Amino acid sequence: MTPLQELAERISLPIEMDLTKYQASAAFLRLFPISYVRQHQIIAVSIAGQTTLQLAICDKKAWSQLDIVARKLRCAVQPLLADPEQIRLAINTAYSVRDNEAEHVLMSIGSDSTGDPLSHLVSREDLLDADGRAPVIRLVNQLIFDAVVAGASDIHIQPYEGCVKVRQRIDGVLFDSFEIPKGIQEEVLTRIKVLGEMNIAEKRLPQDGRATVHLGDRVIDLRIASLPTSHNERIVIRLLDKSARLYTLDDLGMRPEALKRWVSLIRVDHGLILVTGPTGSGKSTTLYGALQAINSKEANILTLEDPIEYQLEGISQTQINEKKGITFASGMRSLLRQDPDIIMVGEIRDRETASMAIQASLTGHLVFSTLHTNDAASAITRLLDLGVEPYLLASSLVASLAQRLVRTLCSSCKMIAPDGTASPKGCDKCRYSGFRGRIGLFELLVTNDHLRSQIQSRENATTIRQTAVDSGMTLLVEDGQNKIMQGRTTLDEVLRVTSLQTVIG
Repeated sequence: MTPLQELAERISLPIEMDLTKYQASAAFLRLFPISYVRQHQIIAVSIAGQTTLQLAICDKKAWSQLDIVARKLRCAVQPLLADPEQIRLAINTAYSVRDNEAEHVLMSIGSDSTGDPLSHLVSREDLLDADGRAPVIRLVNQLIFDAVVAGASDIHIQPYEGCVKVRQRIDGVLFDSFEIPKGIQEEVLTRIKVLGEMNIAEKRLPQDGRATVHLGDRVIDLRIASLPTSHNERIVIRLLDKSARLYTLDDLGMRPEALKRWVSLIRVDHGLILVTGPTGSGKSTTLYGALQAINSKEANILTLEDPIEYQLEGISQTQINEKKGITFASGMRSLLRQDPDIIMVGEIRDRETASMAIQASLTGHLVFSTLHTNDAASAITRLLDLGVEPYLLASSLVASLAQRLVRTLCSSCKMIAPDGTASPKGCDKCRYSGFRGRIGLFELLVTNDHLRSQIQSRENATTIRQTAVDSGMTLLVEDGQNKIMQGRTTLDEVLRVTSLQTVIG
């Protein structure tokens, strides 16, 4: 019998297994820090529409907290026996939906009370635990907290002559989110550099750092980059939510016929498959989805990544570390000694990596990688420009998938025209932008005999693209048109992320 069951039997109370129908007490959240609440595994809740306040507890040790909470809240509090896991989830949920407190933190920062930004040097800061933190630490934590809750991918700290602006990149677009007074600029920048284990004394050279923070159960990796400017250092923080769900291929937004073709291509025995597009176009997400789809106990799958964005169960992932000599080229040599069946190389950047990827694909391995090109056809000419022999590329390339991400219209407020197209309006659920979430646009080039002949002849990207279109390839902009007609995005969004390969008519 568990301690909870023993307590329930002793005091003749039922055990509540679902706390989701209860609301946390706002007064309780204000008065009790999360560190205290977690220590005692308690949270004061009530059912919507009722005034009775109950304290969820999971063992007899927390019984004494009933009196403490009642005196603090100055009201009667009844016991509520609940499953420990339910209490933990309720605590994390309640403390993670607090209002933006950055302005309140700034108000508490006086000219001589900024606190020591070097204090509380913890490697895994919990953003929910603000109790006892110095004001500057609380401010930095709150800026990161707000970005995580908003679903931002990056935070920009931009110093200007009279202020410091904080911006968030959400769904690929930058938004102003906050302004920090110039007087505490140094403390804020120092705290961020401390968090990233960077040299706080070095302000003349760019630096890179990394850190891990927690938001309840969520683990967030931070990639921090500083750059000297005329008004002090500019810092960008990339947020990688390790707890975010991995997207499957069905989630990406491919047209059914393109998805069916892609799924068949990634299951071939050997060859080279490329995913192309600019930074932030979702290439890694697509590759992770592909690896999940083909992962099995019979296949030895290895990856080389920079950075490792998500942990894939059953797959061996290696982080590139150029300072220690682990580059994509040297890493490929090591991977090939591990008897791989499938290899994912995060990016082909040079001739050596390209040559090794192609050699691996020609010797019985299936190789996935990415390139920074505008469209699927340009990936072919890029590899040729890197020095890859045309006959080797023609023999090894299975397919090239170009992609972009467009913002999707907010389902809560979008306005639908009589022809089925939609336009943005804006509401509190989408931060009044009219958009919420993103979806992919795709252009899948599959090699055939005609294309192989053109690759060997070193034809230009325009010729190769036209041949692929004649063979049934849908261009990025055409896929965008389809999603416009489905009411999922807008013409302006499609034009924003695509280079016009054809005239929209």
